[in-house]
Amino acid sequence: MTKIQAEWLKTPLARAVVEALGADNIKFVGGAVRDTLVGRKVADIDAATRYLPEKTKELLETAGLKVIPTGLKHGTVTAVLGREMMEITTLRIDVETDGRHAEVTFTNDWFEDAKRRDFTFNALYAAPDGTLYDPFEGTSDLYAGRVRFIRDAVTRIEEDALRILRFFRFFARYGKGEPDSEAVAACNLKKQLIRNLSIERVRDELVKLLSVPSPLPTIKLMEQSGILVEFMGANTSLDSLTSYLVGERATKRELVYNPLARLYFLLRSSFDAKEIARRFRLSNKERNLLKNMEAACAAAPFFDKVQVRRACYLWGSEATDAAIIAGGAPHSSMLEAVQTWDRPIFMLCGKDMIEAGVQAGPQMGALLKKLEQDWINSDFSLSREALLARLPREKAQ
Repeated sequence: MTKIQAEWLKTPLARAVVEALGADNIKFVGGAVRDTLVGRKVADIDAATRYLPEKTKELLETAGLKVIPTGLKHGTVTAVLGREMMEITTLRIDVETDGRHAEVTFTNDWFEDAKRRDFTFNALYAAPDGTLYDPFEGTSDLYAGRVRFIRDAVTRIEEDALRILRFFRFFARYGKGEPDSEAVAACNLKKQLIRNLSIERVRDELVKLLSVPSPLPTIKLMEQSGILVEFMGANTSLDSLTSYLVGERATKRELVYNPLARLYFLLRSSFDAKEIARRFRLSNKERNLLKNMEAACAAAPFFDKVQVRRACYLWGSEATDAAIIAGGAPHSSMLEAVQTWDRPIFMLCGKDMIEAGVQAGPQMGALLKKLEQDWINSDFSLSREALLARLPREKAQ
């Protein structure tokens, strides 16, 4: 009997939940179990229980835990203790699916709950003492780097078309060697179902795919099968993405992979930054970052630290960093300049101009903008006094 050893099994919240529900009525499931087995960092801890959601909520609250009714209709509540959170879902059976949503009924059968999950290694359960329940040989698949649908791949995809994208995302992160042929064939056969998915669900899967260390082989596989264009809605630029990824490796530093930058370079041959943001319904902050990245890339390459500092001031360090990396073989000193430079604040404002005798209005705004440009061109060396000293000459023109 296989057991896992994990610190997350011993956290105050995990112990409290087990005590509230009883060790026979709860198992931890999914990513926490999977990632523990392969030695990866565990992000979220989810659990499944035999109890109906209202009873789960009652037992947890009686034990003094805060409970959020996250999705009672689908059997999920969230237990909270301090800063810890855990989603707990009643064992379920899918009664009816439409490719996007499922109507569920509750069960107390662990095997029935496992059958409705997507991949064998996502149907791994751990009892409170760490004992594994592995009904579909998911452990073997996980260690072999094999992403395999539970039972019939086509049926699993017809239940939820997002599983096509999840298959490739999980293969990019856990896969080894060639992908499972049955899975790839099923994804190819049903790829048109991707069109029925909400763009938010597609975007979230895409961001997760682009967050893995080496997404390119998987993206190439998706392009060859026509799956990539199904949800991108445009031709992709693998050459541009490849150059960016080569640049990432050439930095020889610990990188937090930037999925937004990778998305931009993947799509820049078909869309501009504004259109990418619109298509994938990105936030204003993300849209502005893409626009700055576009501007920085248009101004690149940067040949010295003065140009790098200027770019950082105008478009931000993250956009400048991406533009340097996209060159394919970035110079370490340029990247260091990005990382170590603190953006200064322009020291003049409209009040200073008025006190210096400049009338308010469009002329003052244009003059202020020109003085800021002079300051940038001086590599931010001009003092406030030096800039104000230029005002009479500027006003006289």
